[in-house]
Amino acid sequence: MSESIADWGEPEPAINWSRLGHVYVVCNGKGGVGKTTTTAHVGALVASDGGRTLIVDLNGQGNIAELMGFAYGDRDDNGRNLFSAVTAGAPLNPVRDVRPNLDVVPGGQFVRRINAALSAEMGNKHDAKRVLLSLADVIQGIAGRYQLIIIDTPPENPLLLQIALCASRFIIVPMKTDRMSRTGLRELAGEVRGMREHNPYLTLLGAFVFASGTSSKTIRKDHSEEVAQDLGNNAKMMLDSFIRHSEGVANQVLKYGLLAHELEQEIENNPALLRRTANANALTNTSIQVAKDFAKLAQEIFTRSAERRNEMIEQGVWP
Repeated sequence: MSESIADWGEPEPAINWSRLGHVYVVCNGKGGVGKTTTTAHVGALVASDGGRTLIVDLNGQGNIAELMGFAYGDRDDNGRNLFSAVTAGAPLNPVRDVRPNLDVVPGGQFVRRINAALSAEMGNKHDAKRVLLSLADVIQGIAGRYQLIIIDTPPENPLLLQIALCASRFIIVPMKTDRMSRTGLRELAGEVRGMREHNPYLTLLGAFVFASGTSSKTIRKDHSEEVAQDLGNNAKMMLDSFIRHSEGVANQVLKYGLLAHELEQEIENNPALLRRTANANALTNTSIQVAKDFAKLAQEIFTRSAERRNEMIEQGVWP
């Protein structure tokens, strides 16, 4: 008996890929490599330069809200809206102006329920594609409001990673210089190949080293060569930028809900905070350097993505 249209379930969403050319995803199969910190800093830097930005926190821990200083308050819905949007097609309703020009769709405990809800709907190839394009479908509805959309992803959750990849144009990969980070990158490369069946414009933009010692130049050089070998001698995969290791800055960012470039300014402007901060001068100097690292990283990311865009336009494959 032939399959009828009625057997297919709900129709696949019609994705206008031209609306999603400014969507970036930060991911790696391994946790603890700086995905959330990178998402927050890159998004906030673009917003501070006047670019209207949206951060989507596709993580059950909801750490973007913590980093941005609005966790546990009325504005933090713990991922309830994101759950409803992805699983039921509800409109995305970002938290507006977390910073000037910066909106956030929070993550949290409700995001943890997305996997179970969507997995139950993947009964056949048609339904699977509809599920995988669910985030792309809801993002395209508000994409025109923003110059940058950046998605934070959880570790070790293949389905959430897949729906993020299917909504994105460019992939940014934070890494440590250990073997497990390289394993995570290789696994991610496999996911990218699989998701291009649904999102043909998905582009692995570049990887960078997160939380590395400033004197570890040889280690980073060796790591870059090993990554190139892992990915088939793709020497352009690793970005030149890296983010230096600083426990002090990382702890203060979470404590005060201020990012690196904001922390330095706040310490200068708030004498009370200066008195409460041990070794404040050293922390200020380090936060300045970490902020510069993220600014350099953001510039390199967007320079490379512009180059890739131009290449794709010349090849006639940019939607």
